[in-house]
Amino acid sequence: PGDQIRDPYPRVILIPGLGMINTGADAQAADVSSQLYHRAISVAGGSQALSSFVSLTEQEAFDVEYWPLELYKLSLKPPPKEMEGRVALVTGGASGIGRAIAQRLAQDGAHVAILDINLEGAQQVAEGLIQKYGHKRAMALHCNVTDEAAVQEAFRQVTLTYGGVDVVVSNAGIAFAAPIEETTLSDWNRTMSILGTGYFLISRAAVDLWKKQNMGGSLVYIASKNSVFAGRNAAAYSAVKAAELHMARCLAEEGGAFGIRVNAVLPDAVLQGSGIWEGGWREARAASYGIKPEELDDYYRKRTTLRVNVYPEDIAEAVSFFAGPRAAKTTGGAMTVDGGVAGAYLR
Repeated sequence: PGDQIRDPYPRVILIPGLGMINTGADAQAADVSSQLYHRAISVAGGSQALSSFVSLTEQEAFDVEYWPLELYKLSLKPPPKEMEGRVALVTGGASGIGRAIAQRLAQDGAHVAILDINLEGAQQVAEGLIQKYGHKRAMALHCNVTDEAAVQEAFRQVTLTYGGVDVVVSNAGIAFAAPIEETTLSDWNRTMSILGTGYFLISRAAVDLWKKQNMGGSLVYIASKNSVFAGRNAAAYSAVKAAELHMARCLAEEGGAFGIRVNAVLPDAVLQGSGIWEGGWREARAASYGIKPEELDDYYRKRTTLRVNVYPEDIAEAVSFFAGPRAAKTTGGAMTVDGGVAGAYLR
């Protein structure tokens, strides 16, 4: 009497003809329950040599689980983190903004699946998270987001590993800048494929899974200031970023009845550690402003209302908000993280 009931959910589920499913507060705890039950199977089998295996009675099991010293030990555990027990999938997670997002969601308590076309980079990020937050807290998968089969397989692998997905951050992308007359059809198609088709395929897989799980979900797009800002020499990039933002709003309407939230973060000029600034993008943007490439950081800082540079961690902070319970009643939203660019103010 007076005891608060502990988590009543089973830790071992045996399915005849299929096998064993283990659950836990996190992947490491589920793995421990698997190891312990395999040992219990061994003990039960060995007992047959002497007599027969007899399990604890319900009263004995209760006395062990609700032993005062055990309850006291459990009371010393720190409170659960905001994203504890949730699984997040981040595309383009090997570098820059994606890496910062993966790190922040893991810090918030989530298990994180890092998808990237750069598998080695994704593995390095995952290994760092495992070292910091524990066994099985992260996994890395090679995924080309424009490949339908690859996207479906990635979601399958994450579901098999963690039991499902709760949060998806669509971030994988490229940048392209050129005057319209210098933009080739190949340039246009590549930009649309990665930033348009890639976001579509990831979104479709996420929504399909969430409807089957029937537990809701949170989809966060990493769009851009260019989603709402008309600028020179980036028609292909800006057009598809605008399409991303509108697709997020449309999916918010589609998913609302299923508890699926869809929101977008609109960054600008995140130079630090970002792969999109490779391959001439920095030089092209600097040329469009009539400055040297090495002057770009200072140029972007000075043009903002707050006179600040924007870093990957700033974007990750916004994603953390949209992904978790603090934004439980927010969908179809867009948050600018750009230091203040008057032409991109939402209205």
